[in-house]
Amino acid sequence: MLLSLLRLWTGPLPTQELFPTDRKIDPVKHWIVHPLKRHIARIYLWKLQHLFGLKVIAITGSYGKTTTTDLLYSILSLLGPTIKTATNTTTTYNLPTTIFKCTPRTRFLVLEMGIEYPGDMDFYCWLAKPNLATVLNVGPVHAQFLGSVENIKTEKYKLQKYAKKFYSPDKYYKIISAKLTPQLTTEINLKDVGRVNLKLLGTQFAHNAAAAALLGSNFTSSLAIIRQGLEATLPPIHRFNLHPISSTSFLIDDTHNANPDATLAALNTLSELCQITNKIPVVIFGQMNELGLYEKSAHQKIGLEIKKLGIKNLYSIGPATQGTIDTAGVGKLYRTQEELLKELKKLTSQKLDLIILVKGSHSWHLENLVSALNLPNL
Repeated sequence: MLLSLLRLWTGPLPTQELFPTDRKIDPVKHWIVHPLKRHIARIYLWKLQHLFGLKVIAITGSYGKTTTTDLLYSILSLLGPTIKTATNTTTTYNLPTTIFKCTPRTRFLVLEMGIEYPGDMDFYCWLAKPNLATVLNVGPVHAQFLGSVENIKTEKYKLQKYAKKFYSPDKYYKIISAKLTPQLTTEINLKDVGRVNLKLLGTQFAHNAAAAALLGSNFTSSLAIIRQGLEATLPPIHRFNLHPISSTSFLIDDTHNANPDATLAALNTLSELCQITNKIPVVIFGQMNELGLYEKSAHQKIGLEIKKLGIKNLYSIGPATQGTIDTAGVGKLYRTQEELLKELKKLTSQKLDLIILVKGSHSWHLENLVSALNLPNL
């Protein structure tokens, strides 16, 4: 009873967010400022939707949310003023901040709704009722808190009951073909849309483009605008960003985060790029966190894929990656980021034709390794 009354003020936050044990909180901000901000943002957004016609599009999924958000934002921005979720902030705090960026002139608001705990989706949709929504995919991300893939699916698909219109992945535009090009772009062919040349590197992004194209088609019938928006989209920071090491070698910064499906996709793209360019693949791999009961099997599966692709150079950090090394039959586990950085600097100083993929969960901060090399953007 007391908990229910408390949530009338704070909003229907999951218990783990209401009483966090993994971080220190500022009591004034946590119990007064943020709840007040949420209530004002909720009322403000309702008025924007009902009085000014703002359309809210919600995107969730175990991976690919930011990329799909950026692709859709690029399309909708051609139609009118558009706001999207800012990155690198917990969704609980980020949604109100993003809502306040809207004005009566804003036509579209694209929100990422990443879940971590049971009840997250109820809170997000209490705050922002979507006009249009989709679930991109479901995998064992945050299984540590949600327990199982089935629980994750149940939580994500709550979005369906809150949205006025909802798309499941089987409704996206069909991907007829997707391939990497020697120019280091991704050429895709979507049914009803046609050929699109993405600046995003990897055939895995075809799924995100198909989702963004379908969502965008709710607001424009112009396929030219949809193609233009998709082709103008640049990769988000630390998500498969390509950096030249030398005239013959490259580093792929994919350090924002890692989960099993996205890591498998990244490995396959690395392998395909190396075949196209005739270079040697190297993997710098940080442990995938918050996988709960899937931790051991997921890291072993990554090792099996590395073995299948014939990748001989594996350098990892995080105890669970020992399972990756064991199943891959190659690799070395490093205890600290400093040791790993020494190895990476040694690799990049050699006159070899390499493509180095750096990928790991955000908490390992492998972006620091990339920053330490001071590499230019491509």
